[in-house]
Amino acid sequence: MTLGTCSYFNQMVLTLASVLWTPVLGHSCGHFSRHTALMALLALAAGAAIVAMVIKRRRRDDLKTVVIRAEGIEVHVSPFGATVTRIVVPDATGARGDVVLGYDRLAGYDDPKDRPYFGAIVGRVANRIARARFTVDGETHTLVANNGPNCLHGGSKGFDRAWWTPEVFEDGTGVRLTHVSNDGDEGFPGTVKVAVTYTVRANDRTGTDAALATEMVASANRATPVSLAQHSYFNLAGHDSGLTIGDHRIKLRCSAYTPVDDVMIPTGEVKDVTDTEFDLRGGPGETRDYGVRIGGNMPAGDPEGFDHNFVHDAHVDGDDAVRVLAQVWEPTSGRNMTVASNAPGVQFYTGNWLGAGTRAGKGGARYGKHSGFCLETQHFPDAVNQPEFVSCLLRPGETYRHVMEHRFFV
Repeated sequence: MTLGTCSYFNQMVLTLASVLWTPVLGHSCGHFSRHTALMALLALAAGAAIVAMVIKRRRRDDLKTVVIRAEGIEVHVSPFGATVTRIVVPDATGARGDVVLGYDRLAGYDDPKDRPYFGAIVGRVANRIARARFTVDGETHTLVANNGPNCLHGGSKGFDRAWWTPEVFEDGTGVRLTHVSNDGDEGFPGTVKVAVTYTVRANDRTGTDAALATEMVASANRATPVSLAQHSYFNLAGHDSGLTIGDHRIKLRCSAYTPVDDVMIPTGEVKDVTDTEFDLRGGPGETRDYGVRIGGNMPAGDPEGFDHNFVHDAHVDGDDAVRVLAQVWEPTSGRNMTVASNAPGVQFYTGNWLGAGTRAGKGGARYGKHSGFCLETQHFPDAVNQPEFVSCLLRPGETYRHVMEHRFFV
């Protein structure tokens, strides 16, 4: 409620009180008093209705978060979409900064027309499913097509727009969020129960090194594809630095990638990255230590940049071990981040479509094209329709478990 609104209400209450206590000195005066009281009551009721609407709107737009902490790291998580809204870590000077893109208010995350998926858990199936359909056990299932002819990140109302139930660790270092996706949700078969656990820890080497671990677990009562991803956008210079990710250096432990067609569906080929712009493994000299400059290697075309699935060299199907697949270094802050996972692939996305929306980010920050990057560990896109890829089908009695770690150091 604004100060102006408070003054209005104070005036109405005082007017009403004075009228109700005014002695009736005559017919005309009494009539005037009753009329004034009635008008005051009507004004007060109308004002109360306005305030109720404002309060309701503000409650709907409140961004409630859980804060988890360890030495050298602070992470904010919203139950809406199981979304990571802030990751605060120190730079080389010890100054703390928030390194993920996001919004200050819930409305930013719940906008169906402008969905960059900042920080959310996406699913039931991350990435794209061709023609928004698939066949399992002889039955074809039609999904919601929300990305041209394809289904992207679970449909028009995927896990990123669901309210999850949080349970905070007693020591404040973690939070577990649960969600139930019912049979038929966005066209997917079977009921899926999902739990995502975020935990933070300080690393052993120095007080400024720290990590965020994300564990995604699911079970189903019917055969269905499941492939979840954590969709944070990083800018290690700081989300509000005003810098693009062009000068970030990246190394991917990925010797192959999956080429795509004109609607971003894999062709089925697994292609060697050697002598291509997709070779982000680093090389002799400086690139061996720091990686490849992102801005110097972005694929040309519209919209220019990476939005491709890379094959995790160290992944072994059936082996649950978490292994490093990426390292990123930002020169102005000195921040480094490694990403480790047990997933077969990682979608490297360089924020090619950022800036298309008009909504400001946290603290009024403006996120233009290439303001952040994503490293989304996951199954390959369209794996449910491509039998040569590692299967993403989850059957009754099985457990889906996807783990990733973001490790920060300077």
